[in-house]
Amino acid sequence: MALVRAADVITVEDLRIANMTKSPAPKPDPDQAGVFLSNGSAAKAGLNKNILDAGWGVFLAILTNKAESAGREVISVNPRDTSRTCPTCGHVSGENRKTQADFVCVVCGHAANADVVAASNILRAGLVLRDARAA
Repeated sequence: MALVRAADVITVEDLRIANMTKSPAPKPDPDQAGVFLSNGSAAKAGLNKNILDAGWGVFLAILTNKAESAGREVISVNPRDTSRTCPTCGHVSGENRKTQADFVCVVCGHAANADVVAASNILRAGLVLRDARAA
């Protein structure tokens, strides 16, 4: 696996796939007893299928196994705010995410692709965790 050969440390988001694929809660209609409002369950079912089809959990299991066999380390990082934290000044805000793809820090003006920002924050957090374990 090229990823394992290319890096001594691999950091990933610690995504809770089971939580991401839960069905939406029913919405009771406040005006009619026993009647429920639309809760987007059809759209959520399609999203759940896509999440599960991606095989993220299987990929991580294989990656971890291959990395351990090669003497590499895989570190899981809490995904909270990874795509909303400025890698330059550290400011955390939902307003930093202008669109799904665009990140512009409202404090320092740092601009980049939001996925690149998240990846750099995930890597940084993983390296901090590794250093804390070594200390």
